[in-house]
Amino acid sequence: MVYSELLFFLGLLPVSTALSLLDRSAEYKNLILILTSVVFVSWGKPVGCCMIFLTVLTEYAAALAVSKLRGRNRHVALGVLLLDLAVNAGVFIVLGSNSLFDKGSFFSIREALLPVGVGYYTVKAFSYTFDVYSGRCEAEKNIFCLMTYMLSFHFLLAGPVVRYGDIEPQIRRRSVTGKSINDGLTLFILGLGKSVVIADSFAGIRAAGLGYRETTFFGSWLGMLAFFGECWFTFTGLCDMAKALGLMNGFKYEDNYRDLSVKDLLGGFVTSANTSLIRFLKDIFSPVTRDNVFFTAVFALVGCILAAGFYTLSMPFFAVGCAVGFVMMIERLIPQETKDRIPLPVKALYVFLMTTVLIGGIFFGDLESYKNWLLSLIGVGCKGFASTALKKEVLGNLFVIMIAFAIVCAPVKNLILGLTDKLQNSSDQSYACVRLTKTALTAALLLLCVVTLAAKAA
Repeated sequence: MVYSELLFFLGLLPVSTALSLLDRSAEYKNLILILTSVVFVSWGKPVGCCMIFLTVLTEYAAALAVSKLRGRNRHVALGVLLLDLAVNAGVFIVLGSNSLFDKGSFFSIREALLPVGVGYYTVKAFSYTFDVYSGRCEAEKNIFCLMTYMLSFHFLLAGPVVRYGDIEPQIRRRSVTGKSINDGLTLFILGLGKSVVIADSFAGIRAAGLGYRETTFFGSWLGMLAFFGECWFTFTGLCDMAKALGLMNGFKYEDNYRDLSVKDLLGGFVTSANTSLIRFLKDIFSPVTRDNVFFTAVFALVGCILAAGFYTLSMPFFAVGCAVGFVMMIERLIPQETKDRIPLPVKALYVFLMTTVLIGGIFFGDLESYKNWLLSLIGVGCKGFASTALKKEVLGNLFVIMIAFAIVCAPVKNLILGLTDKLQNSSDQSYACVRLTKTALTAALLLLCVVTLAAKAA
């Protein structure tokens, strides 16, 4: 089950939210969250849920062992931590690849779990034991509190990598209010709109540009940009929905991404989309990289390769991870003062080209296709400038493209939000008009998403 399924947000989510309001105690809310999360996880394949329960027991035992050993024998505690890392890596390979068993097998989970969701789950699980080892938090003795952290459905699909020390007080004591439910529901609908409406529109442009039978110049450029847009709005939509579900259950945690920026060149651009994951990787490597420019640069390469594998176990992702990591490693060796003197338009052009040429490689399954696409970017092998299908998709989704640009471009987004806030605060009548308009647009977006998903299901 995923957040954008009708069965989830029109069935399981309302039931879970309603049941959680029947009692104020955190213990009761945790129980409801665990039970509904079990339904969420096991809907695709019960065997996946069984494996996740086993990892809960593994983390519980590993963290207790590390907690007892770190003061007596640090080396043995480190050994337990590495064993826990190996277990989580094994779980990720089994669940993340979804290809070890035939599709018809009882153990096959190819259609049940998203690799990126498994990545967030296993990294989050390991982060708990790592934080116990590093002293960032204490080992949890109440397995039901740990189970709430590990199983909650709003942590399962698209992060962020929430650390147990940050969320533990909210597991033990939190409240679900009408405001938190309202804010969460609004954010959930906005995330759903990103994932269902905007991402699908870009998918059509991507198919017309890159999937057309004849290669065209603008098709190669716009098709790849649409592919990036499809991935970005799917990812950020799932992240928004995850945070929204947390709000509806009384949890508050950081965003998993931030506004795209070219200030820190390609490295800053990549970090924008992987905020919590890269922060965790920095914590792991900090004893080696602290105050050492060379090791910090090497970390950029290693971190990119690990992040690539985190999203999916495939050769194109690893190849792109190595290429992007190599560029980021070189960027880290350049003094910050030098990078600050580069004009912003030059930075933007550099990041745009590097992102398109390097990260675009994840779309292709072989070097020959990737090479042909690179040549088409400069007009080699093209049959024309734009296909009829591409023109139709772009013109048909022009309004959606404008909205997407306003969301991604931070200056434009901040300008619109600033003007809206200024209008809203100008008078009581303006405040009411703005609020009613937002509510109407949110309701219309929800209806559009429901109709779109129902049409797909039909």
